[in-house]
Amino acid sequence: MKNALIVLCVIGVWVFASPSTCLAQTSPPEPSLQVTPAVTRLLIDSIRQSLYRNYIFPDSALKMIRYVEAEFKKGAYEAITDPRKLAERLHQDLQKGHYDGHFRFFYDPGFARVLSDTAGRATRQRQGDSMQLARSREDNFSFREVKILPGNIGYIVFHGFSGFVNEARPTITAAFRFLSNTKALIIDLRENGGGSPQMVSQIESYFFPVKTHLNDIVNRLQGKTEEFWTDPAKAEGVTLKIPVYILTSRLTFSAAEDFAYGMQSVKRAIIVGDTTGGGAHPVGPFPIGQGFVAAIPFARSLNPYTHTNWEGTGVIPDIAVASNKALETAQMAILTERMNKTTSDLDKRRAQWQINELLVNKKEEIKDSAWLSSYTGTYQGGLAFYVSQSMLYCTNAERGNNVFKLSFVSGNRFVLDENVQVEFVKDNQGNFSSITMWWRDGRVSKKSKVE
Repeated sequence: MKNALIVLCVIGVWVFASPSTCLAQTSPPEPSLQVTPAVTRLLIDSIRQSLYRNYIFPDSALKMIRYVEAEFKKGAYEAITDPRKLAERLHQDLQKGHYDGHFRFFYDPGFARVLSDTAGRATRQRQGDSMQLARSREDNFSFREVKILPGNIGYIVFHGFSGFVNEARPTITAAFRFLSNTKALIIDLRENGGGSPQMVSQIESYFFPVKTHLNDIVNRLQGKTEEFWTDPAKAEGVTLKIPVYILTSRLTFSAAEDFAYGMQSVKRAIIVGDTTGGGAHPVGPFPIGQGFVAAIPFARSLNPYTHTNWEGTGVIPDIAVASNKALETAQMAILTERMNKTTSDLDKRRAQWQINELLVNKKEEIKDSAWLSSYTGTYQGGLAFYVSQSMLYCTNAERGNNVFKLSFVSGNRFVLDENVQVEFVKDNQGNFSSITMWWRDGRVSKKSKVE
Protein backbone atom coordinates (compact mmCIF):
# COMPACT_ATOMS: atom_id res chain seq x y z
CA MET A 1 0.00 0.00 0.00
CA LYS A 2 1.51 3.25 -1.13
CA ASN A 3 0.49 5.65 1.63
CA ALA A 4 0.98 3.25 4.48
CA LEU A 5 1.19 3.87 8.20
CA ILE A 6 1.28 1.77 11.31
CA VAL A 7 -2.18 1.89 12.84
CA LEU A 8 -3.25 0.24 16.06
CA CYS A 9 -6.62 -0.73 14.65
CA VAL A 10 -9.59 -2.15 16.45
CA ILE A 11 -8.22 -5.61 15.75
CA GLY A 12 -5.54 -4.79 18.30
CA VAL A 13 -2.32 -5.48 16.37
CA TRP A 14 0.20 -3.24 14.67
CA VAL A 15 -0.28 -3.31 10.93
CA PHE A 16 0.52 -0.93 8.10
CA ALA A 17 -2.71 0.34 6.61
CA SER A 18 -4.28 3.52 5.42
CA PRO A 19 -7.09 4.82 7.62
CA SER A 20 -9.63 3.42 5.16
CA THR A 21 -8.37 -0.10 5.88
CA CYS A 22 -9.29 0.24 9.52
CA LEU A 23 -12.58 1.91 8.65
CA ALA A 24 -13.83 -1.21 6.90
CA GLN A 25 -15.41 -2.29 10.16
CA THR A 26 -17.22 0.97 10.95
CA SER A 27 -20.94 1.65 10.82
CA PRO A 28 -22.82 3.19 7.84
CA PRO A 29 -22.26 6.89 7.12
CA GLU A 30 -23.82 9.32 9.57
CA PRO A 31 -25.07 12.89 9.06
CA SER A 32 -22.13 15.25 8.75
CA LEU A 33 -21.22 17.75 11.41
CA GLN A 34 -22.04 21.37 10.66
CA VAL A 35 -18.76 23.19 11.14
CA THR A 36 -18.71 26.65 12.74
CA PRO A 37 -15.78 28.71 14.05
CA ALA A 38 -16.72 27.58 17.57
CA VAL A 39 -16.59 23.93 16.47
CA THR A 40 -13.21 24.50 14.87
CA ARG A 41 -11.88 26.23 17.99
CA LEU A 42 -12.97 23.30 20.17
CA LEU A 43 -11.49 20.83 17.70
CA ILE A 44 -8.08 22.52 17.71
CA ASP A 45 -8.06 22.47 21.51
CA SER A 46 -8.77 18.73 21.44
CA ILE A 47 -6.03 18.13 18.87
CA ARG A 48 -3.57 19.99 21.08
CA GLN A 49 -4.40 17.84 24.09
CA SER A 50 -4.21 14.55 22.20
CA LEU A 51 -0.98 15.39 20.38
CA TYR A 52 0.77 16.63 23.49
CA ARG A 53 -0.37 13.61 25.47
CA ASN A 54 0.34 10.94 22.85
CA TYR A 55 2.83 12.11 20.19
CA ILE A 56 6.27 10.55 20.56
CA PHE A 57 7.99 13.96 20.58
CA PRO A 58 6.10 16.58 22.64
CA ASP A 59 8.29 19.39 21.25
CA SER A 60 7.32 18.44 17.69
CA ALA A 61 3.67 18.23 18.72
CA LEU A 62 3.95 21.81 19.94
CA LYS A 63 5.26 22.93 16.52
CA MET A 64 2.26 21.32 14.83
CA ILE A 65 -0.21 23.01 17.15
CA ARG A 66 1.47 26.41 16.94
CA TYR A 67 1.19 26.36 13.17
CA VAL A 68 -2.52 25.52 13.27
CA GLU A 69 -3.17 28.11 15.98
CA ALA A 70 -1.51 30.79 13.82
CA GLU A 71 -3.66 29.80 10.84
CA PHE A 72 -6.80 29.90 12.99
CA LYS A 73 -5.98 33.43 14.18
CA LYS A 74 -5.55 34.51 10.55
CA GLY A 75 -9.05 33.20 9.79
CA ALA A 76 -7.83 30.41 7.52
CA TYR A 77 -10.65 28.06 8.57
CA GLU A 78 -13.59 30.48 8.85
CA ALA A 79 -15.09 29.67 5.45
CA ILE A 80 -14.86 25.89 5.87
CA THR A 81 -18.19 24.30 6.81
CA ASP A 82 -17.64 20.73 5.59
CA PRO A 83 -15.96 18.56 8.27
CA ARG A 84 -14.06 16.46 5.74
CA LYS A 85 -12.62 19.54 4.05
CA LEU A 86 -11.73 20.90 7.46
CA ALA A 87 -9.96 17.63 8.30
CA GLU A 88 -8.01 17.77 5.04
CA ARG A 89 -6.90 21.36 5.67
CA LEU A 90 -5.95 20.68 9.29
CA HIS A 91 -3.99 17.61 8.22
CA GLN A 92 -2.03 19.68 5.71
CA ASP A 93 -1.33 22.43 8.21
CA LEU A 94 -0.32 20.07 11.01
CA GLN A 95 2.17 18.51 8.61
CA LYS A 96 3.50 21.94 7.73
CA GLY A 97 4.18 22.54 11.40
CA HIS A 98 6.12 19.30 11.64
CA TYR A 99 6.13 16.65 8.91
CA ASP A 100 5.59 13.03 9.89
CA GLY A 101 4.85 10.51 7.15
CA HIS A 102 2.80 8.37 9.51
CA PHE A 103 0.53 11.07 10.95
CA ARG A 104 -3.02 11.34 9.59
CA PHE A 105 -6.04 13.44 10.56
CA PHE A 106 -9.47 12.61 9.15
CA TYR A 107 -13.21 12.78 9.77
CA ASP A 108 -15.16 9.56 10.33
CA PRO A 109 -17.79 9.70 13.07
CA GLY A 110 -18.53 5.97 12.88
CA PHE A 111 -14.91 5.02 13.41
CA ALA A 112 -14.53 7.63 16.15
CA ARG A 113 -17.51 6.14 18.00
CA VAL A 114 -16.03 2.64 17.70
CA LEU A 115 -12.73 3.84 19.14
CA SER A 116 -14.52 5.48 22.06
CA ASP A 117 -16.63 2.40 22.84
CA THR A 118 -14.31 0.42 25.11
CA ALA A 119 -17.03 -1.96 26.31
CA GLY A 120 -17.24 -3.90 23.05
CA ARG A 121 -13.55 -3.75 22.20
CA ALA A 122 -12.75 -7.40 23.01
CA THR A 123 -15.59 -8.68 20.81
CA ARG A 124 -14.63 -6.37 17.96
CA GLN A 125 -11.03 -7.46 18.25
CA ARG A 126 -11.95 -11.13 17.90
CA GLN A 127 -14.18 -10.41 14.93
CA GLY A 128 -11.59 -8.15 13.34
CA ASP A 129 -8.80 -10.66 13.80
CA SER A 130 -10.88 -13.38 12.17
CA MET A 131 -11.79 -11.25 9.17
CA GLN A 132 -8.27 -9.92 8.73
CA LEU A 133 -6.73 -13.39 8.97
CA ALA A 134 -9.03 -14.65 6.23
CA ARG A 135 -8.03 -11.74 3.99
CA SER A 136 -4.36 -12.29 4.78
CA ARG A 137 -4.58 -15.97 3.82
CA GLU A 138 -6.26 -15.07 0.53
CA ASP A 139 -3.44 -12.58 -0.05
CA ASN A 140 -0.82 -15.26 0.71
CA PHE A 141 0.38 -13.06 3.59
CA SER A 142 1.57 -10.51 0.99
CA PHE A 143 4.12 -12.88 -0.60
CA ARG A 144 4.00 -12.46 -4.37
CA GLU A 145 6.88 -14.26 -6.07
CA VAL A 146 9.70 -16.67 -5.32
CA LYS A 147 12.06 -17.82 -8.08
CA ILE A 148 15.66 -18.52 -9.04
CA LEU A 149 17.27 -16.09 -11.48
CA PRO A 150 20.11 -16.97 -13.87
CA GLY A 151 23.38 -17.49 -12.06
CA ASN A 152 21.60 -19.28 -9.19
CA ILE A 153 20.44 -16.02 -7.62
CA GLY A 154 17.38 -16.27 -5.41
CA TYR A 155 14.62 -13.68 -5.82
CA ILE A 156 11.68 -13.05 -3.50
CA VAL A 157 8.97 -10.38 -3.58
CA PHE A 158 6.54 -9.52 -0.79
CA HIS A 159 4.44 -6.39 -0.40
CA GLY A 160 3.89 -6.28 3.34
CA PHE A 161 4.81 -7.69 6.75
CA SER A 162 1.70 -9.52 7.96
CA GLY A 163 0.70 -9.23 11.60
CA PHE A 164 -0.25 -12.91 11.68
CA VAL A 165 3.24 -14.21 12.30
CA ASN A 166 2.41 -17.71 13.54
CA GLU A 167 -0.15 -18.35 10.79
CA ALA A 168 2.17 -17.04 8.07
CA ARG A 169 5.32 -18.82 9.27
CA PRO A 170 4.81 -22.07 7.25
CA THR A 171 4.37 -20.08 4.03
CA ILE A 172 7.38 -17.87 4.70
CA THR A 173 9.63 -20.72 5.82
CA ALA A 174 8.74 -22.68 2.69
CA ALA A 175 9.65 -19.70 0.52
CA PHE A 176 13.07 -19.23 2.09
CA ARG A 177 13.72 -22.98 2.19
CA PHE A 178 13.11 -23.07 -1.58
CA LEU A 179 15.89 -20.48 -1.96
CA SER A 180 18.34 -22.12 0.45
CA ASN A 181 20.57 -23.58 -2.28
CA THR A 182 21.10 -20.34 -4.15
CA LYS A 183 24.41 -18.47 -4.06
CA ALA A 184 22.92 -15.03 -3.34
CA LEU A 185 19.49 -13.60 -2.58
CA ILE A 186 17.62 -10.52 -3.79
CA ILE A 187 14.71 -9.36 -1.61
CA ASP A 188 12.43 -6.99 -3.51
CA LEU A 189 10.78 -4.43 -1.19
CA ARG A 190 10.15 -1.78 -3.84
CA GLU A 191 6.36 -2.01 -3.36
CA ASN A 192 6.39 -2.97 0.31
CA GLY A 193 4.46 -0.52 2.49
CA GLY A 194 5.40 -2.16 5.76
CA GLY A 195 3.51 -4.01 8.47
CA SER A 196 4.18 -5.76 11.73
CA PRO A 197 7.51 -5.31 13.57
CA GLN A 198 7.07 -8.86 14.87
CA MET A 199 7.05 -10.09 11.27
CA VAL A 200 10.19 -8.05 10.58
CA SER A 201 11.91 -9.98 13.35
CA GLN A 202 10.56 -13.26 12.00
CA ILE A 203 11.96 -12.70 8.51
CA GLU A 204 15.29 -11.40 9.83
CA SER A 205 15.63 -14.65 11.77
CA TYR A 206 16.32 -16.62 8.57
CA PHE A 207 19.61 -14.76 8.12
CA PHE A 208 21.33 -15.08 11.51
CA PRO A 209 22.61 -18.31 13.12
CA VAL A 210 22.48 -16.75 16.61
CA LYS A 211 20.13 -14.32 18.32
CA THR A 212 20.90 -10.80 17.12
CA HIS A 213 19.55 -7.49 18.42
CA LEU A 214 18.36 -5.40 15.46
CA ASN A 215 15.81 -2.85 16.68
CA ASP A 216 14.06 -1.29 19.65
CA ILE A 217 10.70 0.44 19.76
CA VAL A 218 10.44 3.17 22.38
CA ASN A 219 6.78 3.42 23.38
CA ARG A 220 5.72 6.71 24.98
CA LEU A 221 2.21 5.53 25.89
CA GLN A 222 3.46 2.50 27.81
CA GLY A 223 6.62 4.19 29.04
CA LYS A 224 8.81 1.27 28.03
CA THR A 225 11.13 0.02 25.29
CA GLU A 226 10.50 -3.25 23.44
CA GLU A 227 13.57 -5.02 22.04
CA PHE A 228 13.46 -6.99 18.80
CA TRP A 229 15.91 -9.87 18.34
CA THR A 230 16.31 -12.42 15.60
CA ASP A 231 15.88 -15.98 16.78
CA PRO A 232 17.04 -19.02 14.75
CA ALA A 233 14.43 -21.13 16.55
CA LYS A 234 11.72 -19.20 14.66
CA ALA A 235 13.35 -20.04 11.31
CA GLU A 236 12.58 -23.77 11.62
CA GLY A 237 16.02 -24.93 10.51
CA VAL A 238 16.44 -22.47 7.62
CA THR A 239 19.54 -20.30 7.99
CA LEU A 240 20.69 -18.45 4.89
CA LYS A 241 24.36 -17.48 4.99
CA ILE A 242 24.46 -16.23 1.42
CA PRO A 243 24.92 -12.56 0.37
CA VAL A 244 21.67 -10.57 0.58
CA TYR A 245 20.66 -7.59 -1.56
CA ILE A 246 17.51 -5.61 -0.75
CA LEU A 247 15.76 -3.56 -3.44
CA THR A 248 14.10 -0.32 -2.34
CA SER A 249 12.09 2.56 -3.75
CA ARG A 250 10.45 5.70 -2.41
CA LEU A 251 7.38 3.54 -1.75
CA THR A 252 9.33 1.29 0.62
CA PHE A 253 7.97 2.35 3.99
CA SER A 254 8.02 1.84 7.76
CA ALA A 255 8.36 -1.86 8.67
CA ALA A 256 9.95 -2.50 5.26
CA GLU A 257 12.41 0.25 6.15
CA ASP A 258 12.87 -1.35 9.58
CA PHE A 259 13.93 -4.58 7.86
CA ALA A 260 16.26 -2.87 5.38
CA TYR A 261 17.78 -0.55 7.98
CA GLY A 262 18.39 -3.34 10.49
CA MET A 263 20.00 -5.65 7.95
CA GLN A 264 22.13 -2.79 6.65
CA SER A 265 23.22 -1.68 10.13
CA VAL A 266 24.96 -5.00 10.83
CA LYS A 267 26.25 -5.30 7.24
CA ARG A 268 24.08 -8.35 6.59
CA ALA A 269 22.58 -6.86 3.42
CA ILE A 270 23.40 -4.39 0.67
CA ILE A 271 20.62 -1.94 -0.17
CA VAL A 272 20.08 -1.18 -3.86
CA GLY A 273 17.66 1.39 -5.29
CA ASP A 274 16.09 4.67 -4.19
CA THR A 275 16.10 6.22 -0.73
CA THR A 276 13.02 4.94 1.10
CA GLY A 277 9.98 6.86 2.36
CA GLY A 278 11.26 7.72 5.84
CA GLY A 279 8.66 6.53 8.37
CA ALA A 280 9.95 5.12 11.67
CA HIS A 281 7.12 5.94 14.08
CA PRO A 282 4.44 3.36 14.99
CA VAL A 283 0.98 4.91 15.07
CA GLY A 284 -2.36 4.46 16.79
CA PRO A 285 -5.80 5.99 16.04
CA PHE A 286 -7.14 8.38 18.70
CA PRO A 287 -10.67 9.87 18.81
CA ILE A 288 -10.41 13.65 18.94
CA GLY A 289 -14.10 14.38 19.41
CA GLN A 290 -16.95 15.52 17.12
CA GLY A 291 -16.28 12.57 14.80
CA PHE A 292 -12.62 13.38 14.05
CA VAL A 293 -9.77 10.88 14.40
CA ALA A 294 -6.00 11.39 14.49
CA ALA A 295 -3.54 8.64 13.68
CA ILE A 296 -0.76 9.72 16.03
CA PRO A 297 2.79 8.32 16.18
CA PHE A 298 3.15 7.22 19.79
CA ALA A 299 6.45 5.32 19.52
CA ARG A 300 9.75 5.42 17.64
CA SER A 301 12.26 2.92 16.37
CA LEU A 302 15.78 3.04 17.78
CA ASN A 303 18.58 1.03 16.21
CA PRO A 304 20.97 -0.35 18.87
CA TYR A 305 24.03 0.27 16.65
CA THR A 306 23.37 3.60 14.96
CA HIS A 307 21.39 4.93 17.97
CA THR A 308 18.96 6.60 15.57
CA ASN A 309 16.46 5.58 12.88
CA TRP A 310 15.29 6.43 9.38
CA GLU A 311 12.52 8.90 10.26
CA GLY A 312 12.44 11.72 7.73
CA THR A 313 15.63 10.59 5.99
CA GLY A 314 14.68 7.15 4.72
CA VAL A 315 17.08 4.26 4.39
CA ILE A 316 20.03 5.43 2.30
CA PRO A 317 20.97 2.78 -0.29
CA ASP A 318 24.50 1.40 -0.52
CA ILE A 319 24.09 1.38 -4.30
CA ALA A 320 21.94 4.33 -5.32
CA VAL A 321 20.04 3.80 -8.55
CA ALA A 322 16.55 4.49 -9.90
CA SER A 323 14.23 1.85 -8.48
CA ASN A 324 13.26 0.54 -11.93
CA LYS A 325 16.95 -0.31 -12.48
CA ALA A 326 17.51 -1.84 -9.05
CA LEU A 327 17.01 -5.50 -9.99
CA GLU A 328 19.51 -5.62 -12.85
CA THR A 329 21.92 -3.47 -10.82
CA ALA A 330 21.79 -5.94 -7.93
CA GLN A 331 22.29 -8.86 -10.31
CA MET A 332 25.30 -7.14 -11.85
CA ALA A 333 26.78 -6.41 -8.41
CA ILE A 334 26.33 -10.04 -7.32
CA LEU A 335 27.91 -11.48 -10.46
CA THR A 336 30.79 -8.99 -10.49
CA GLU A 337 31.57 -9.73 -6.85
CA ARG A 338 31.43 -13.45 -7.56
CA MET A 339 33.75 -13.16 -10.54
CA ASN A 340 36.24 -11.04 -8.62
CA LYS A 341 36.39 -13.35 -5.62
CA THR A 342 36.47 -16.79 -7.19
CA THR A 343 39.77 -18.51 -7.97
CA SER A 344 38.09 -20.98 -10.35
CA ASP A 345 38.39 -20.19 -14.05
CA LEU A 346 35.21 -22.17 -14.63
CA ASP A 347 33.27 -20.05 -12.15
CA LYS A 348 34.74 -16.87 -13.62
CA ARG A 349 33.50 -17.87 -17.06
CA ARG A 350 30.05 -18.69 -15.70
CA ALA A 351 29.80 -15.32 -13.99
CA GLN A 352 31.04 -13.49 -17.08
CA TRP A 353 28.45 -15.30 -19.18
CA GLN A 354 25.65 -14.01 -16.94
CA ILE A 355 27.12 -10.50 -16.89
CA ASN A 356 27.17 -10.48 -20.67
CA GLU A 357 23.49 -11.42 -20.77
CA LEU A 358 22.68 -8.45 -18.53
CA LEU A 359 24.78 -6.16 -20.73
CA VAL A 360 22.85 -7.25 -23.81
CA ASN A 361 19.62 -5.99 -22.27
CA LYS A 362 21.13 -2.49 -21.99
CA LYS A 363 22.33 -2.23 -25.60
CA GLU A 364 20.52 -1.04 -28.69
CA GLU A 365 20.40 -3.26 -31.75
CA ILE A 366 23.24 -2.69 -34.21
CA LYS A 367 22.22 -1.48 -37.69
CA ASP A 368 25.67 -1.39 -39.41
CA SER A 369 25.32 -4.03 -42.12
CA ALA A 370 28.81 -3.47 -43.54
CA TRP A 371 30.42 -4.10 -40.15
CA LEU A 372 28.24 -7.14 -39.44
CA SER A 373 29.10 -8.62 -42.84
CA SER A 374 32.68 -9.19 -41.68
CA TYR A 375 31.37 -11.97 -39.42
CA THR A 376 29.50 -13.87 -42.12
CA GLY A 377 30.47 -17.38 -43.21
CA THR A 378 30.00 -21.04 -42.30
CA TYR A 379 31.84 -22.72 -39.45
CA GLN A 380 32.35 -26.34 -38.40
CA GLY A 381 29.15 -28.07 -37.40
CA GLY A 382 27.08 -26.13 -39.90
CA LEU A 383 26.91 -22.79 -38.14
CA ALA A 384 26.13 -20.36 -40.99
CA PHE A 385 26.21 -16.63 -40.14
CA TYR A 386 24.58 -14.08 -42.43
CA VAL A 387 23.18 -10.54 -42.38
CA SER A 388 19.54 -9.72 -43.02
CA GLN A 389 17.86 -6.33 -42.51
CA SER A 390 20.94 -4.99 -40.73
CA MET A 391 20.96 -7.81 -38.17
CA LEU A 392 23.30 -10.80 -37.76
CA TYR A 393 21.67 -14.23 -37.89
CA CYS A 394 22.85 -17.84 -37.62
CA THR A 395 21.38 -21.02 -39.05
CA ASN A 396 22.40 -23.91 -36.79
CA ALA A 397 22.46 -27.24 -38.60
CA GLU A 398 23.10 -29.09 -35.35
CA ARG A 399 19.78 -27.79 -34.01
CA GLY A 400 17.62 -28.69 -36.98
CA ASN A 401 18.58 -25.61 -39.01
CA ASN A 402 16.93 -23.35 -36.46
CA VAL A 403 17.58 -19.65 -37.05
CA PHE A 404 18.85 -17.41 -34.25
CA LYS A 405 19.23 -13.63 -34.18
CA LEU A 406 22.47 -12.67 -32.47
CA SER A 407 22.64 -9.93 -29.82
CA PHE A 408 25.77 -7.83 -29.48
CA VAL A 409 27.66 -7.93 -26.17
CA SER A 410 30.99 -6.14 -26.70
CA GLY A 411 34.07 -6.37 -28.91
CA ASN A 412 33.46 -9.31 -31.24
CA ARG A 413 31.24 -11.22 -28.81
CA PHE A 414 27.53 -11.95 -29.30
CA VAL A 415 24.82 -13.98 -27.61
CA LEU A 416 23.96 -16.81 -29.99
CA ASP A 417 21.20 -18.63 -28.09
CA GLU A 418 20.10 -19.49 -24.54
CA ASN A 419 23.23 -21.61 -23.96
CA VAL A 420 26.03 -20.12 -26.05
CA GLN A 421 27.80 -16.82 -26.57
CA VAL A 422 30.06 -16.71 -29.60
CA GLU A 423 33.23 -14.65 -30.12
CA PHE A 424 34.61 -14.16 -33.62
CA VAL A 425 38.41 -14.52 -33.73
CA LYS A 426 40.79 -13.04 -36.33
CA ASP A 427 43.80 -14.86 -37.81
CA ASN A 428 47.23 -13.35 -38.52
CA GLN A 429 45.92 -11.80 -41.73
CA GLY A 430 43.18 -9.93 -39.85
CA ASN A 431 40.34 -12.10 -41.14
CA PHE A 432 37.72 -13.76 -38.96
CA SER A 433 38.63 -17.41 -39.38
CA SER A 434 37.34 -19.08 -36.21
CA ILE A 435 34.88 -18.68 -33.36
CA THR A 436 35.16 -19.32 -29.65
CA MET A 437 31.97 -20.65 -28.11
CA TRP A 438 31.41 -19.67 -24.49
CA TRP A 439 28.85 -21.94 -22.82
CA ARG A 440 26.50 -21.05 -19.97
CA ASP A 441 27.98 -23.82 -17.80
CA GLY A 442 31.52 -22.44 -18.20
CA ARG A 443 32.75 -24.74 -20.98
CA VAL A 444 34.71 -23.32 -23.91
CA SER A 445 34.91 -24.76 -27.43
CA LYS A 446 36.28 -23.55 -30.77
CA LYS A 447 35.23 -23.96 -34.38
CA SER A 448 37.07 -23.05 -37.57
CA LYS A 449 35.57 -21.34 -40.56
CA VAL A 450 35.01 -23.73 -43.46
CA GLU A 451 33.68 -21.33 -46.11
